[in-house]
Amino acid sequence: MSDISRPAADPFSDIMTHDFSSIDDGGDTWSDAHANFLSSLSQEETQDLLKCSRRLDLKSRDLLFRAGDRSNDVYIVAGGCIRLFQVSTTGKETILWFSFVGEIFGMAELWRGNSRQIHAVANEATQIYSIRRRDFTDFLGTHPEAAMKAIGILSARVRSLGHILVGLASDNVETRIARLLIRFAAVSSGMRCCSGTTEGELCVNVRLTHQDIANLIGASRQTVTTTLAHLRKRGAVRMVNHHIHIVRPDHLRRLLELGAA
Repeated sequence: MSDISRPAADPFSDIMTHDFSSIDDGGDTWSDAHANFLSSLSQEETQDLLKCSRRLDLKSRDLLFRAGDRSNDVYIVAGGCIRLFQVSTTGKETILWFSFVGEIFGMAELWRGNSRQIHAVANEATQIYSIRRRDFTDFLGTHPEAAMKAIGILSARVRSLGHILVGLASDNVETRIARLLIRFAAVSSGMRCCSGTTEGELCVNVRLTHQDIANLIGASRQTVTTTLAHLRKRGAVRMVNHHIHIVRPDHLRRLLELGAA
């Protein structure tokens, strides 16, 4: 089994000089919810987990599982990014989560063996470690510390969804976009940037369309397009190879400060 590339344990460490977490009341929860499960394990725990895993290589937009599939496996991202989403009866896609390198997902329906409630698709070329339900249950039974870490991640994700709901009700679209960009720059900071950044820039190192952002923050695509155009005009962000670079983190910081006031 090949080694996994691991980002820093604390994804906010690269941007703490900007002190975003002090003005983002959900920042710590967001960081915990996107914790790198694999890098948090001891060497022995990692070896035992990878012994019972198999590696899957997915191309961009490859389907890992769909709603209605049996939930026989839990997954860890070895490289790339997984998009988790639901589709309404009218065909509208709602993005629930992005899982980055080292993150564990697919646990929600695992314990009772229920069918999947959501879809999982590779957002780009992605490598996955897949662990069978019985093997993962045995692993957690013999490694209680790892089990507590998995529970902590699930708990943080529930709290994070609560913060998102509060933001939908209280923040304007510009503030919601600023918060999303800052958080995604943090959780994707361990991934190699597609293009070099200039000093002081932060890279949102995940491909997001305007519709993706709209789905994530509960706004229309047109409103997102207009807001991003205003941010580009102010020199706060720029597009690089389908990635958003935060050119002026201080500007987004002020937006969050005004939203928190």
